[in-house]
Amino acid sequence: MKVKEVMVRDAFPVHAGQTWSQKVFEADSIWAQVQKILENSGRALPKTPRRPDVRLIVDNKTGAEIQFLNPGDHSAEKPEIIPGSGEKTATMVMLGGDTLEDQLRNAQDLDAKYHLSSRGLTKEFAIALSAEAEAGIVLEAYGPAPFSGQAAKLEPLKWGDSEIDAVVDGSVAYGARPPEMETVMRSELAIFVKGTGTTPEQMDIEGICVAVASDWQTGAISTRPIAPSVAKGFYGEHYAGIPVVELDVDGNVASIDLKDGAPAIVLSEPLDLDAPGADYGGADIGSPP
Repeated sequence: MKVKEVMVRDAFPVHAGQTWSQKVFEADSIWAQVQKILENSGRALPKTPRRPDVRLIVDNKTGAEIQFLNPGDHSAEKPEIIPGSGEKTATMVMLGGDTLEDQLRNAQDLDAKYHLSSRGLTKEFAIALSAEAEAGIVLEAYGPAPFSGQAAKLEPLKWGDSEIDAVVDGSVAYGARPPEMETVMRSELAIFVKGTGTTPEQMDIEGICVAVASDWQTGAISTRPIAPSVAKGFYGEHYAGIPVVELDVDGNVASIDLKDGAPAIVLSEPLDLDAPGADYGGADIGSPP
């Protein structure tokens, strides 16, 4: 997974006819370095609360099996099958909307339009999912899931200026779950500019965020770059607390600030991932939390 395409000068002075070159850093490589450095220091990357989304849970009370395709197409065109009886009779719907309030309004509108609270999951609603997805109202719909169990996970939520109440009414429930804790770091380039007889000043750039996840079945690690403008919407006020990883122009980790009040970990030379230890340049990295 690529982190960012950073425009950098060629190694030699730029003359007429020369162009900017692109440098691509691998997020997987950055994460491998961060893991090793933190392992050697006895510290861990703190997780960051990520903005939750509003879920709509609809129970199938028809007594008959209902099938539909997930509008998000994450099921490889295999139908979602929602039984009409048993423990798992509900479908989970993820809603479109840039804000939690937008998602909540979409849930309320779907409830009113298709009489979900009184009728629950119907073939009419299942057929309408694709049209609602095209309209941006629905992102995904999947299942089956236990209605009571999923409804119980919803709780009143305050996130920034948003306040979302949990609603359970007949055969429908909607609301937000508590924020998920996500492993994320913000990568910045440690580039300095020195004027005539001046102290070098670091370039003021926000870099890019990298979220790290593991597959729930295989445990395989994957990385995902997120532009800061988007990340600020994901993490809200917690954006300022995202750990910062500085990189040199070759993509080597130069320092790690965990934003936990302890001194940053500073490397005096690039980390050798094959070496048993690492040199932190005499920095006081503190005690493990």
